Amino acid sequence: MRKCVLLLCGVGLCFGASACQRMDDWQPLTEAVGQLPFEKATYLDAIPLEYGDLISVTSMADHPAWVQAWFMKPDKSIVVVLINGNTGKMLDHRLTIPRR
Repeated sequence: MRKCVLLLCGVGLCFGASACQRMDDWQPLTEAVGQLPFEKATYLDAIPLEYGDLISVTSMADHPAWVQAWFMKPDKSIVVVLINGNTGKMLDHRLTIPRR
């Protein structure tokens, strides 16, 4: 009985392994289709007035200490600033979402 169970498990594993197929390697896009621009911060101790009004602050589920501050420039484009709520540190890059 034990040999039959082992044989059936082995056959099941063989069928399971034969059903798998290799996935294509992931390749990043060569074109900048839909890629939003990042800009370097001019300074890290304040948020420039040219970013406009603060419209939202959102938390990040993966990194609970970090928040995203969303600003709307006068031309209606959006700038996202990442700020650590525990330390007050800001990242040195800003995400810019242009409006057309």
